[in-house]
Amino acid sequence: MVVNELKKIRIVVADHNSSYMESLSAFLRISEEASRFIVTYFSEQGKLESYLKRGDIIDIMLISPELYDPMLNLAPETCIILLEDDQLSTRRESMEAVFRYQRLNQLISSILAIYYERNQSAGKLLARSKKTKVITVYSPIGGCGKTAIATNLSKQLALNHAKVFYLNLELLNTTRLYFTSAEDNPSLQIFYYVKAESPQLLSKIEALKKYDAYSMVDYFDIEISADELLEFNEADVKRLINGIVETGAYDYIVVDLDSSLHERNIAAIKECDQIIWPIANDVQSLLKTKSFFEEELKLMGKENIVKDKLTVLLNKYTGSMVGTMGEYGISVDGYLPFIENWINMQSSSEILGNEQFNQELQSIIHDKIIVELEGVSTIG
Repeated sequence: MVVNELKKIRIVVADHNSSYMESLSAFLRISEEASRFIVTYFSEQGKLESYLKRGDIIDIMLISPELYDPMLNLAPETCIILLEDDQLSTRRESMEAVFRYQRLNQLISSILAIYYERNQSAGKLLARSKKTKVITVYSPIGGCGKTAIATNLSKQLALNHAKVFYLNLELLNTTRLYFTSAEDNPSLQIFYYVKAESPQLLSKIEALKKYDAYSMVDYFDIEISADELLEFNEADVKRLINGIVETGAYDYIVVDLDSSLHERNIAAIKECDQIIWPIANDVQSLLKTKSFFEEELKLMGKENIVKDKLTVLLNKYTGSMVGTMGEYGISVDGYLPFIENWINMQSSSEILGNEQFNQELQSIIHDKIIVELEGVSTIG
C-alpha cells in the first residue's frame, strides 16, 4: 500500500468567542488530529480581512455568522462553514454549517465530512506524516478469540499514542459488546457508499464513524446485516480499507474477520500489512492451521501471501501445550493467557480492561507490531 506525503488541510477559524477558540486550539494541539491541519485563528474582523488580502491558500473557512461577509476575499474553492450557536440553524439551505456546542472530536468529523463532500479528491491531498498500517485478525478456527484479541489490540495500540480504527467485517458482528458511542445514528449506510463507488466515500466515513471514549478507538457501529456482508466483494473491501487510509487520520486499522473463507475475508488478508492469527491450545486448531497453509495457493491464488505477513498467537494459554508445534509446521510468536472471567463476561470494561491479558498483549505489540514502524514518524 503506497502512501503519499502531500499537503495539510489549511483551516481558518474566525469567531468573536475567544474562549471557545482557545478550547478548540487546545484540543487540536493535543489530539491525534494535530498532524492533519494548519489552523489560524481570528477574533477580530479587521485582522481577518487583512490576513485574507494576502491571498494565502485556505481549504476551510470556519466562521461565525457575525463575522461572515459575502465580500470577504475568499477563493471559490474555499469550503466555507458557518459555526452556529443554534443547532437548528445548521439546516440553512444556502450555506453549510455546524453546531459549535458538540464534542470537539465530533465537530472535527462534521467539518471534514462537509469538506470531503465538497472536494471529492481531498483525501489524496492530505498530509501524511506516517504510514497507516493495516492489521487483519483472522483464523479459520472458530471460537479462538479473534474479536477479543482485535478489540483489545485496538485499545492497547491507542494507549501507545496511536490513532486507531477498528473495522469489523464479520458476518455476525458483536461490536456493540465492546465499543459504544454517544452518537446514536448507525453506520450501516457505509456499505451502500462503498458498493456504489461513491465519490463521497471519505465524507461518509467521517460522518458515520463513531468514537469509543473508553478505548480511544474509532469504529463503525454496524447493525447486523448478513446479506450486506455476503455481497461485499474484493473490490468493495479494498475500497473501504483504502478509504479509511485516505482520511490520513490513522496509524493503524485493525480489521476483525470471522473464520470463513468468504471473498471479503480473503480480500482483507491480501490488503493488509500484517496478519494476527490466533490459535487455540488444541489439536483441531493446529490441524486447521496446517491445512490452510497446505492449501494457501488454491485459497489465495498465490503462495506465501499469508505466511509472509503472519504473527501467530496462542490464545487461552494455560502454561502447557497440546502437541508439538513443529509437527504442524507452526511457529508461535506470542502467548495470551486464558481468562476464566471472560466466560461470564458482563461488560466491555471486563474484556478490555484485564491487566494480565493486556500486559502480554503490550509485549507482543512492542515486539511484533510497533517495532516494524521504526523509522516512520508517527503523530505525537
